[in-house]
Amino acid sequence: MAITTLCPRLKTYISIDGVALEEYADDDEEQKPSSVVKYIEAVSGADFSINCELSRPWPSHSILLDVFIDGKWVRGTFIQQKDFVGNSVKRNISGVNHSNGNEWFLQKFCFSDLVVDDSGARRVEDQLMKDLKQMGEITVKVFYVENLRQTARGVSQQDVVDVEVVPEKALKGRSLSHKSSLRPPVITATSSVCDCDYVEPNKASFAVFTFKYRSRAALQSLLVIPRSPSPIPLEERDVDSMTPAEMRELLRRQRERDEAAATVKRERGVKRERGRERSSTIDRPVQEDDDELSFVSAKRRRLPVTLDENGVETIDLT
Repeated sequence: MAITTLCPRLKTYISIDGVALEEYADDDEEQKPSSVVKYIEAVSGADFSINCELSRPWPSHSILLDVFIDGKWVRGTFIQQKDFVGNSVKRNISGVNHSNGNEWFLQKFCFSDLVVDDSGARRVEDQLMKDLKQMGEITVKVFYVENLRQTARGVSQQDVVDVEVVPEKALKGRSLSHKSSLRPPVITATSSVCDCDYVEPNKASFAVFTFKYRSRAALQSLLVIPRSPSPIPLEERDVDSMTPAEMRELLRRQRERDEAAATVKRERGVKRERGRERSSTIDRPVQEDDDELSFVSAKRRRLPVTLDENGVETIDLT
């Protein structure tokens, strides 16, 4: 869970299927007392939720949680003083909601692959550069508020930053891999809408949580998490640690090596026999001052054969 130094009783984390995602420190980002930045691993196609938990001692004001996805505000929710019961109070934000007449709808958050075009054919528009500035980030800003009052005003449908294809040159070396999308709307429970006043001047937040979501490969390229170690070859593995499938694979490899070695041995034997058949040895007397003997192999020379006028074959031995 992400926790700020200034307000340790407020914790925030991102979850998939109710399980909190593992968080990794961002060593390149300066950590301030009122803010924290973490990396998380995005899973393509997975729905995600934003979770906040406030524990005792209770603050003297209600708080507002404003959620920003890829730099765009998408939803706000309150933890009011009347909710300060027990040891802690939690909020789970799984998507954006909006109203249409008396009906309310929810669109869940999900991770989507960011499509990158490396052809160089696409132009880089100014709006695209603005959209990419905070792409791959989930941010929760927390404010002290007071004078909450319910209104009859509805909530219009929100949307996230819509980026279809990104030219590679627009990334400028940033290892972005995902974006956030919204699921189709489904009917949900009715929500109440409240107005409020900010306690701090200039509507200043007292805590900011930022989660940079990336693929596992991108996190490895950033050295945020270690690269996957190379698998140990089966030949070096302990047999007792192998699965039946791995044992069969090891046996198959050994058979292939044995068959290849036998084939090479047979080919060498054939070549050696052929060499003996077509080679001869030239000897010379051993001299006393000889240090060693040299054997020279040569092909057997075919002697010329001629026929005389009587049809008798004559072989020239010179």
